[in-house]
Amino acid sequence: MFDTVRWHQDVSAEKTVNDILEQIEFADKQGIQDIWLGEHHFSRHGILSGIFSFMGAVASRTKNARIGTSIVILPFHNPVQVAEEAATLDIMSNGRFNLGVGVGYQAQEFHGMGVDITQSREIFREHLDVIRKCWEDGPLTYKGDYVDIEDIWVIPKPIQKPGPPIYIAVSTSPESVDYAAKIGVPIMVGGPTTTLGQTPKVVELWHERMEHYGRPHEHIDLPVSANVYVAPTMEEAENDIKGLEAKINEEFYRIGNPADKNGNIPDNYKHWVHRDRDRMASAEQARKEGIRPLIGTPEVICERIEVLKSKGINRIFGKFGAAGLDPDKTMRCIEMFTQQVMPEFADDSVEVTLPPIRSKSMSD
Repeated sequence: MFDTVRWHQDVSAEKTVNDILEQIEFADKQGIQDIWLGEHHFSRHGILSGIFSFMGAVASRTKNARIGTSIVILPFHNPVQVAEEAATLDIMSNGRFNLGVGVGYQAQEFHGMGVDITQSREIFREHLDVIRKCWEDGPLTYKGDYVDIEDIWVIPKPIQKPGPPIYIAVSTSPESVDYAAKIGVPIMVGGPTTTLGQTPKVVELWHERMEHYGRPHEHIDLPVSANVYVAPTMEEAENDIKGLEAKINEEFYRIGNPADKNGNIPDNYKHWVHRDRDRMASAEQARKEGIRPLIGTPEVICERIEVLKSKGINRIFGKFGAAGLDPDKTMRCIEMFTQQVMPEFADDSVEVTLPPIRSKSMSD
């Protein structure tokens, strides 16, 4: 399960937050294995600006599923505090916490948070290095370009050793995929900046780069996010969610990118220059290869997941329903997915053991 918790214009913020908490609790009881939530700011694309507070509520209302951030935008945070928050959540969840992190990509968010978007990747890499070192035993001293601390004792320490599993979110940038493979960290793929048609190539590239760096990877199924809506009939599946997120999407298409007010894209986001063209081409290629949205009856969803599996995608976390959908229909979707879709793939589950993360500096 994955959600940034989009905020529909006809639903209050309070109801939006409470509804997703109820859905999360229900999904956990129904057997969903992973629950991922994402941080965003200043738009209806995502209401979880207080990501760690919300994750605390998730930890207390779930018992079985692994819970994680997808993602924490590291340049916006003090890395020592991120390490503390993650360790606390790991304790609260009894060792069920995953830390998904990312660079961020929305110029509006960087401006609002007072962070220079042209420095985002450098800040991200240093902050990630600091977080890992915070979980080690003993006092921490770190002298970097953005972090300068001396002889501090970061507590508490997480239950999981050497720390909660770390994932790095990527879209389609080869440089980001290569960086994650270089330091031996799994990637998270999908989301609103990519299409399902682009995802298989990104997954394949990560495995290729892991092989290049001599890291074990065959046993790792990367998590891929996808919109999922299951209903009793195809007509209901297609019509129930049709147009519900039109206003949110209109806003997102305007602000969901790294361009400044004049349309200029920073050099460190150069892969965005042809993003729309690449998305359209990938969507067309996906149709030719039989990749379809995960929207339909349980039988249709199973058929479409089989196609994704044939492309090397074996681990999907779904964003169920849509913003503004009747909450009862979202609950029905979750129930139908867990009871009528997941059992069809029960024998395909793979035990995932994450590789150790390099302890040396990530700047090499």
